[in-house]
Amino acid sequence: MCYVFYLVPLRLQTFRKQHPDVQILAASVTKARKMEADTPVQYELGWVASRRGMLILTETSLFCGDWEIPLATVSEAVLLSLTGGYVLKISTVAGDHYQFGLNKNRAWETQSVLPLTKQKGNITYSTQSLILRAIVLVGVLWYLYQGILAANLAKILLALIASALIGIPLLLRILQKLQQKR
Repeated sequence: MCYVFYLVPLRLQTFRKQHPDVQILAASVTKARKMEADTPVQYELGWVASRRGMLILTETSLFCGDWEIPLATVSEAVLLSLTGGYVLKISTVAGDHYQFGLNKNRAWETQSVLPLTKQKGNITYSTQSLILRAIVLVGVLWYLYQGILAANLAKILLALIASALIGIPLLLRILQKLQQKR
């Protein structure tokens, strides 16, 4: 689905026309951000305005939009394997730090030009993200209340499903965050 939404074939074709002598080793749709050093991988509001597009690995560079990161300047590359994808963390000798959220694509694990440290990982939730999710949950519960008052079965069922989908993960994340603070 993401490949269609992000126009992957068209973007790869355009990239090949712009760089005819370059071999693509791996390519994936991505959400990407320049970060401060040692920023944890977490859901946070900054990802709302993140760069969305393609991350392309060639024999000499990583390309993401107008970012070109020569592999010779990469001081550290960590590939965090998550349940639904990866986060590629790149640090350069110039002191730039990037995080790229990627879909699962075995080419990132099997490529040999970018020396990766491979790790299992998980994404935590920032306090702001948890607060925003709680606000959404309160809105859904209000919608449920309105459905009960109106005796609207469709509204009640929709609100119950939404509150379960939002509320259960939210409660689990809050408990996880509380345990981390101990």
